[in-house]
Amino acid sequence: MTDTTKSVWIEKLKSAKKAGLLQNDRKKIHYTFDDQTEMVEEYDAKTNLLLIRKWRQKSNSGLKTLATSDVWTFEIGQNYETRPIADNTLGMTESTTTPIFSRNDKNDSFEIRIRNLPYSIDIYQLTIDKDKREFILRTTNKKYFKRFSIADLDRLNLPLEENNLSYSHANNTLIISYKKPKAILDLEKQVHDELKKLNMKKEGDSDCPFYIVDVIYRQKKTMLFQRILLTKYNPSTYFKFIRLVATSSVQIELKDGLANITVPLPSRGESCVFQLKPFNTTVGDFIDILQKEDRGIDRASIYLSDGSRLSRNSPFDLIFEEPFTLRINEISYNVQPPTLFTANKSARDMLSDVSNSVTKLYHDLHLNQYIMYREHELEKQLAFLRDSVQPLNEIHHQLANKAIRRIKRVLWLQLVLFPYYLFLKLQWHIRWIYKFHINKHELGEDEKIYLICRYLKINREQYESLSEKEQNQIWERKIWIKENFLQWKAEKDDEQKKKLSESGRYKAYRRYVKSGGPGQITFDPD
Repeated sequence: MTDTTKSVWIEKLKSAKKAGLLQNDRKKIHYTFDDQTEMVEEYDAKTNLLLIRKWRQKSNSGLKTLATSDVWTFEIGQNYETRPIADNTLGMTESTTTPIFSRNDKNDSFEIRIRNLPYSIDIYQLTIDKDKREFILRTTNKKYFKRFSIADLDRLNLPLEENNLSYSHANNTLIISYKKPKAILDLEKQVHDELKKLNMKKEGDSDCPFYIVDVIYRQKKTMLFQRILLTKYNPSTYFKFIRLVATSSVQIELKDGLANITVPLPSRGESCVFQLKPFNTTVGDFIDILQKEDRGIDRASIYLSDGSRLSRNSPFDLIFEEPFTLRINEISYNVQPPTLFTANKSARDMLSDVSNSVTKLYHDLHLNQYIMYREHELEKQLAFLRDSVQPLNEIHHQLANKAIRRIKRVLWLQLVLFPYYLFLKLQWHIRWIYKFHINKHELGEDEKIYLICRYLKINREQYESLSEKEQNQIWERKIWIKENFLQWKAEKDDEQKKKLSESGRYKAYRRYVKSGGPGQITFDPD
């Protein structure tokens, strides 16, 4: 890569006819190049992250049709607009499990996402073809193969490096990341600096350029045209003519705030009752439990009387407003739902209506949304606390590792010096026996204090903390001699027993024990 290649792209962007629009927290930049090629970029207004980049080439014939006038090629981002369904009486549609390829960049990396890939991470093999400047993705089970490139790297003629490439897999989505080289980051910085000089308009401004308004108009016109096609050519409007005759075996009954839906299962040939909350469920939830109950259901959908299909996110209580058609695989069922609220009912039915009202009130108050909101807030607080504690945890681990290393050194040092200290202890013991037991030398003051502490089971500091009267008593009785110590100890025990026998609390305790009461009692010295 040379600086000339980068400067050519910068000059091409500078020379293009540009217009900016600020709409819904997004900055939309429309480029028109000299060859009438159009490019639209959408940035996040807060983070300046590039969300969408799409291209449109001028037709070679110079003619525009409904099929080609608004065809955009997405380089970054994904086209979420609904594609029109062709006039196909067979009702064939594209599979929902087809892998979907899209690119969503981050600040420091290019990110490729391929959805609907259910295989585990060890199935994928990702390599680089440096001659063709392409990435090659294949699976070991030979179920998927894809060649793709990154246009930003091709524009600057940058080499592909395997060290910058990584991939992961989660939620049936393969995520491929390629770290942005320094040249790309510098180029993006220059582009952002140029865009800061652009005068951004807001939607609705009187001086908004015509071609920006025209782009918005064409987008809305495309969506309207697709709705017309969906209404006119939707195969669901012909199901009652080309499919099997719809039966009325699907029944719905409201009871105690729940909707009991009886649906015939195609695989088992029997009916099954499903219980749902009308005001707390979506159409997608109902379809999911149908497919979970019967694995033979490949597709299920609900169509209203005008032929329009309810989306999976639609509230389930919409089906109670008018008759609808439940389509399971190749069979359609016409369903006449009951009304949620009617007058002149019995007390039992009124109680059921109260349950329905409570359920609807729960739904209208958006308690589910509030619970999800609170859960989201608590998760954010928990994440904040984790981030706050993370530095302290790292310091704790560092100190713990350092302490463990020091303890190991001390233990090894003690283990090495153990024979030396053992030898010193044996030497001292032998000298004691030889000096005081064999040669019968008189004990010194330190030796006497050592024996006193040993018999009394105290250390030198505790001995020195005794009062002068107690120390004099010990020296007068010659406690360092074992016979004198045993006699002195026996006298102390007898004195303590006599004191306890004269205590009123001790007598009460003895009576308590004789009467069969277990337990212990503490006594004051006085």
